[in-house]
Amino acid sequence: MRKKFFMKNLLLFLVPLLIPIIILGTLSIVITQRYLQEEVNKNNLNLFNQIDRNIELIFNEIDSLSISLGNTEVLYRIEDILQTQTLTLENLRLMKTSQNYINAPVIAKPYIESIYVYVNNEHNQFIANGVGLTTFSEFHDVSWRSSFKDNQNKTEVWTEPRQIQRYSFEAPISVTTVYKNLFSNVLYQPNGVIVLNIYTNYIENLLKNIVTYPDQHILVVDGNDQVIFKNRPLDKLENINLKDIMYANESFTLQNEGKAYLISQLHSSKYGWRYISITQGQSLTPVPFQLSTVTLSLVLLSFLLGLALTYYLTRRNVNHIRNIISIINYAERGIPLPSISPSSGVNEYDYITQKIVKNFIEQNYLQVQLSEKKYKLQAAELVALQSQINPHFLFNTLETIYWKVIGLTGQPNEANRMLEYLSDLLKYALDTPNKIVTLEKEINYTENYLSIQKIRYRNQFDVIWDYEEEDVERYSVVKLLLQPLIENSIYHGIKEKQGKSGIKIKITCFSAYIRIAVIDNGIGMSKARLEEVRRQMDFEGLASEHIGLVNTNKRIQLTYGSVYKIHIQSKQQWGTVVSVHIPM
Repeated sequence: MRKKFFMKNLLLFLVPLLIPIIILGTLSIVITQRYLQEEVNKNNLNLFNQIDRNIELIFNEIDSLSISLGNTEVLYRIEDILQTQTLTLENLRLMKTSQNYINAPVIAKPYIESIYVYVNNEHNQFIANGVGLTTFSEFHDVSWRSSFKDNQNKTEVWTEPRQIQRYSFEAPISVTTVYKNLFSNVLYQPNGVIVLNIYTNYIENLLKNIVTYPDQHILVVDGNDQVIFKNRPLDKLENINLKDIMYANESFTLQNEGKAYLISQLHSSKYGWRYISITQGQSLTPVPFQLSTVTLSLVLLSFLLGLALTYYLTRRNVNHIRNIISIINYAERGIPLPSISPSSGVNEYDYITQKIVKNFIEQNYLQVQLSEKKYKLQAAELVALQSQINPHFLFNTLETIYWKVIGLTGQPNEANRMLEYLSDLLKYALDTPNKIVTLEKEINYTENYLSIQKIRYRNQFDVIWDYEEEDVERYSVVKLLLQPLIENSIYHGIKEKQGKSGIKIKITCFSAYIRIAVIDNGIGMSKARLEEVRRQMDFEGLASEHIGLVNTNKRIQLTYGSVYKIHIQSKQQWGTVVSVHIPM
């Protein structure tokens, strides 16, 4: 039944609630993704154009050098000077001019580390900025020569990442070397090369400063699919195959290990270079992603709210039906109604329940009236029986016995003292109208009871009181609380023990309650006997033993609540502790 109602309510509330949100969320995500891709591609295009302009400056430098030094006449004369080692005045002017051509860009452009011009010659000489004419054996950077020999027949311009160490005590410098072959008019193969060394860190720092999105990777790739510059290490892209990205011709989205990457690229018109942007989806424009997150959160929240509402309605409906069935069963068997929890609002289930309760009460009204009359009759008989015992009659009789004893003995004795104590005790029990008294008053009249018992048992036990005077003056307890507890210790613990015993009454005040404990070193109880006494304490009927203790326990629960009751601990041949907590 519960499952049937649950499914019915789930379809009734959850489906209409989720359909509009799912449609709205889906449209939001689709529109957001389209907007995101267009916006990112637009921003990346601007970024690529800016990078292309900066890279263009590098190629312009080497193109300018190629035009100045690579024309047929100049190249031939430089080759002739290096081969013949002949320096005329005109040759000196040419070498000076060539030196100025390569010195000027290095001085003016902060991203250029050095420029070399080499033409094949038997003396292994070349021109370097700042140095002029030098040889491979005397110069600190000569590794580029092998690259020239390996690539001079393959392409006109190529790049290579290298390390340059000027001095042995300095750390190497990372550079990106751009090579441009020089062709003579006679030969159909390169006869020399212009070497342009670019500071790699300078270009990469430039890329770092112009990125648009966090965690965006910018790659500059040459015509040989080699990554020349990058704005950050490629460690986070180690699971992405860069070759697949390089061979793509347009922007696309890449899914890799549960993450989405938006790939954008631009092909440069200079020497086939390309600029690639790799951006993780979560690092893009935050607003669309926040919108998607909010939409998904609303769907989840709506689902949970609908589920909770369905569960609540199902539980309420099932409980109503069960209450109706229970009431019908109780009514058929003629026993009192079960407890029905009140419900807020009125619906069809409440209406049916109220109708059944009303009919049940009308049918059993006469029986209730009869039970009430029977109870009043019993109460009247109890009051009549109690009224037959007049307290004044008891006090007058005790006074007569008191003087009669004095007349027989000629002087007051123990019997007179016992009568005095008993008179005060009866007066306290019968004449005090309130059932709540101060602890001080309860202790005074309990001492009268103890005095009677000491005379009766000829001082077989000692009594120790342990309390603070200000506590017993301030706090109150139910009347006649201590006497039944002490009586239990005397009759069931001390009376049967050989030798002298002791009773300690300890009253301790805490922040929320008062603990009263009656401790004796009597014969104690076995575990089985202790369990039996505890069962009698919880028994609702009339007790056959420990009547005073059982009645006191009931009075405590009626006065302070069912959570407060007498606790008993005992060990055979060691003694018994009877304690109770009284709320402040």
